[in-house]
Amino acid sequence: MRLVYAWFFPANPAGDEAYYWDWGRRLDYGYFSKPPFIAWLYAFVDWAGQSTVFGIRATAAVLGALTLLVVFRLATELFDSETGFAVTLIALATPANSAVSFLLTIDAPLMFFWASALLLTWRYADNRTPVLSLSLLCLALGLGHLTKQMMMVFPVLAILFLALGKETRGVLVRPGWWIATLGSYLFLAPPLIWNARNEWITFQHTTHHFASGSQGGNFFVERAADFGEYLATQAMVLSPVIAVVIACLTLSGLTRLRRSSRQVRFLLVFSAIPLAFMLLLALRQKMLPNWPAVFYIAASILAAAWFCRKIDLPAPPVSWRKSLRPGLAIGFSLVFLFYAGPVVFPLIGKPGYYLDFNRRLLGHDKLGAGFDEIRSQVPGGEEDFIVALNHRDLASHLAFHLEGQPRVYRYAARGIESQYEMWPNPVEDGLTGRNALILHASTRLPAPLRDAFRQIEVAGEFEVEYRFDRTRRFFVLRGIDLQSWPPLALPDPEHP
Repeated sequence: MRLVYAWFFPANPAGDEAYYWDWGRRLDYGYFSKPPFIAWLYAFVDWAGQSTVFGIRATAAVLGALTLLVVFRLATELFDSETGFAVTLIALATPANSAVSFLLTIDAPLMFFWASALLLTWRYADNRTPVLSLSLLCLALGLGHLTKQMMMVFPVLAILFLALGKETRGVLVRPGWWIATLGSYLFLAPPLIWNARNEWITFQHTTHHFASGSQGGNFFVERAADFGEYLATQAMVLSPVIAVVIACLTLSGLTRLRRSSRQVRFLLVFSAIPLAFMLLLALRQKMLPNWPAVFYIAASILAAAWFCRKIDLPAPPVSWRKSLRPGLAIGFSLVFLFYAGPVVFPLIGKPGYYLDFNRRLLGHDKLGAGFDEIRSQVPGGEEDFIVALNHRDLASHLAFHLEGQPRVYRYAARGIESQYEMWPNPVEDGLTGRNALILHASTRLPAPLRDAFRQIEVAGEFEVEYRFDRTRRFFVLRGIDLQSWPPLALPDPEHP
């Protein structure tokens, strides 16, 4: 169904999708904010899907389906097929699963590698095909490390699970286990070498995510607001009923961690412990909604087993087991809204309405079309190189949607803010003396960029209607005769 939907309603790439797609056109061992696997994946998708949005959507759908199959198999081996069926329904009824199976961001491959590592860890601990399980575990962990930094937490949780049970502690004395898990970190050698050559820029960017500074208001009010926002977003991405059940199961399960069965302890270690840490982290800083995503895999299996009466925990009350059907009904209603939004809201004259999950995907093709129209009217404009200002998404969407999908440069006034500043600038690419078409939200360019050209002219302007209540005006300026390019500085830790 998702493949058919993607064929008829491919939409535009999200900002991150266009950004990673642009990475895939310039393959490397490392990138500004993430390890390189997503760029390598996009390079394959771009080749196989011929630079189409459907190729991106289809890849996300396939990864989502494979993840569900692995989760079903894991739940079946932990308990039985009834639990496997229940967790599949729970997963399908979460808006987050729909998003991960539609948007090809780092979460799509990460969820697959994390779920695979869970299954393989359980099989190895259960002494099922140990050599094969360990070999595939090393591969899943290694590719996961190359996908997102979050994967590096997995071996730590696995060691904790093994250490907590008498029946599993013996695994920790096997050399094969340590060779596979520690050996998986060797996959990180390429991005580490890249970072060593680039001022450890990925590490600098990652540390900014854990800043807890105030935004200028009352610190406690801001923290309370951010914490409430975190809880609300988690309830929406999981669907409200399932989110409450998971919260009760994981928090109450922490009190039974040592006394639980091996299956329950396995799920609690990979869900309750990291989710509790995320909860504490949300008290000190702003959180992104997708950070705890991988921990909900084990949590969803825990919930499915509880709903199917395979396990008992102190909370929630047993009577809440009757909430499964209404919980699924609410979840599937949200999922229906996710898929129906691009059809329903335009019909009622409100494309991109705030209830439309896909509202952030609208209008980006119009950005490319508006720029192309002006470019075609500028004498020799087809030969000019292209520069975008403002958010990196503008450069990414221009690169994807412009005719011929040309290279787009980005000017960042504050220094290195994205991968675009890591790549060679126009002067380094030998474009000195050439003209440029510059996309900006104003006719006034920053002085360093203005001074980089002999002359600046206004080539035209256009508007983009992103949704029914949001229209933006853009200007296309022409820089005549590039003289130099403004130097860059490393990012300021006070202004990430």
